[in-house]
Amino acid sequence: PAMETWVRFSAQSQAKERLFRAAQYACALAGDTLRRNGASAGVLASVRQLEAHLSLGRKLLRLGSSAEALEAAKRAIHLSDMVLRFCVTLSHLNRAMYFACDNVLWAGKAGLVPSVDQEKWSQRSFSGVLRVHCPAGAGGGALAWMG
Repeated sequence: PAMETWVRFSAQSQAKERLFRAAQYACALAGDTLRRNGASAGVLASVRQLEAHLSLGRKLLRLGSSAEALEAAKRAIHLSDMVLRFCVTLSHLNRAMYFACDNVLWAGKAGLVPSVDQEKWSQRSFSGVLRVHCPAGAGGGALAWMG
């Protein structure tokens, strides 16, 4: 029940997250345009700060996405086709791990966990945490944690 409530709330937050993303990218574009047109350092700093706040806001809105991806993986595990079940479940688990790393990164940037290694967690979040390696001709796969 609590998990379902969180997943519903998270789904409603996706539209807000997209709006924040558009505003964040608009700030980046405006900042670059202002920089090329010789805007003052104060104006550029304000635009960069707004972009950073929008980025943190997006991450806040995505806090429930990890739980949503885990719920989707739980549903996918019941698919009848074995290959489809494996691929879809792994895809959802990969998304859950991405969002978990993204949440750790957000907590560090927000100052909730100042000891977070921003570089390491940023790289994990950006690259995708799990990779599937299927050797040529092999039917199986092995999961490797990016380190």
